[in-house]
Amino acid sequence: MTDKRRRAQRRSRAPKIGVIIANTGTPAAPTRKAVKKYLSQFLMDRRICPMPRPVWWALLHLHILGKRSKASAEKYEHIWTAEGSPLIAYTEALERGLNDYYAEQGLPVVVRTGMSYGKPSIKQAVRELKEAGCTKLVVLPMYPQPAFSTFGSVADAAERAVRRARFKGEVVYVEGYAEDPVYIGAVAASIRNAGFSEEAGDRLLFSFHSIPLKDIEAGDTYELQTGATSLAVAGELGLDRRSWTISYQSRFDKGRTWLSPFTRPTLVRLAQAAGEQGRLFMVCPNFSVDCLETLYDIPFELEPLYLAALAGADVDADEEPGALENTGRAESRCDAAHADVVRTVRRKRAAVAYRGAHAPSDDDPFVYVPCLNKSKAHLRVLTHVLGPYVGDAR
Repeated sequence: MTDKRRRAQRRSRAPKIGVIIANTGTPAAPTRKAVKKYLSQFLMDRRICPMPRPVWWALLHLHILGKRSKASAEKYEHIWTAEGSPLIAYTEALERGLNDYYAEQGLPVVVRTGMSYGKPSIKQAVRELKEAGCTKLVVLPMYPQPAFSTFGSVADAAERAVRRARFKGEVVYVEGYAEDPVYIGAVAASIRNAGFSEEAGDRLLFSFHSIPLKDIEAGDTYELQTGATSLAVAGELGLDRRSWTISYQSRFDKGRTWLSPFTRPTLVRLAQAAGEQGRLFMVCPNFSVDCLETLYDIPFELEPLYLAALAGADVDADEEPGALENTGRAESRCDAAHADVVRTVRRKRAAVAYRGAHAPSDDDPFVYVPCLNKSKAHLRVLTHVLGPYVGDAR
């Protein structure tokens, strides 16, 4: 009997396992209407809203959504692709890659994409996996360093979907992989492949999404996880502690205290301390695939800020602006005398550059290291992380 036939028989006898690779989500289109619908769902999540829900609902729908949907839609227009949202396109490519892998291995595993907000939804994924005959669900929130707000939103959506689908089988959750050796190796390799060289004087900034300090006080281990990932990657690269640092970006609002140091003032400090040699590399390890926070915020806001500060501009980045308050009109916070720096950088660093078209040169002072996205390395990470849950010994 051939190996292929043995795998087919094993697959036909074993109960099917459904895997949901889950992420936050994205609007269906880069339009004000679609973005408003998405933000309404996202911002009313009990784990996201910053005040009692009735008060927040009124504030959100009467004052915030109109302003934010317009500003966010303009940002999404810059990163949208022929395949739609990069977040969805990359994740669905991973879904296809995982399904192909499990089919080749003869494992009875079916993979679906599910988003906490928007489509394809976690509800849809649960329904499809039940219809496919799966008797066990494995939910993988694609946050290597899970937080209450991220992992919790996926778990909430999955639990609701399981109840509504009347799924009676076992449901298990993969609770992060911040120190998984295959993941650490993949992130380190991506930094090397981007051209990082400590010997040449290059410095490395690990930037993670920020979370409210009240969550950490309530027991969220997110800060410890981000530190563990950074230490492990730096160790894999053999870096001296003085050549890398950690910061946090994408603060949601100004009404709460958020985990810091923030990325903006950190970039200014690094620019002011930069010598004539070496470049700054920026990597965002807790984003499994590139999205608005990387494809827009980095080339259109953070890099111009760094280069303006590097050029001696008088920049104001004492604190990270809240996403709700930031309309995107003064992202780099440079004075008028250095507006030409911002314009030049924005032309050079259009978001499409970070979808594979841009290869940094030796004289680029700022280099963004893309997320693992749909790479073979990322597929190896996911199959390794999922292995104990689906019976894959590799």
